[in-house]
Amino acid sequence: MSTRLHDGRVAPPETLDDDPRIAALMTARVVAITPDAPLHTALRLMAAEQLRHLPVVDGECCLGMVGETDLVHAVAVGGPPLVGTLARPVPALPSTAHRSTAARTMVAAGTDAVLVMEHERLVGILTATDLVVSLADAAGPAGAR
Repeated sequence: MSTRLHDGRVAPPETLDDDPRIAALMTARVVAITPDAPLHTALRLMAAEQLRHLPVVDGECCLGMVGETDLVHAVAVGGPPLVGTLARPVPALPSTAHRSTAARTMVAAGTDAVLVMEHERLVGILTATDLVVSLADAAGPAGAR
């Protein structure tokens, strides 16, 4: 979908009303883990909270994120015993960024989640699932087309 500006140019997606800010889409209840936690603790936490991503934090500092696939693989092959050794850097965006920016960022980084930061503080996480849900919601009820 494109919108024409008054001078005939096509408006970029982030200027459209249907490109919400990620603050409206992100999960604000962040469940995180410390780098010194054992892998099994992280897996149990993910299972209990039904999560696929855990930010790894040391105090107020976010060191990165670990995904369930990373954890399962490390446990299966007898990898390093602590979560911190698996934490990988993940792109971070401000909550004012638009959905299209988050999607492009995920594609460029080859990841399915971004951290949402405000003033160097972790305030949320946005996953590819969140993006799909927001697109489905924007499309209206199933069968409406």
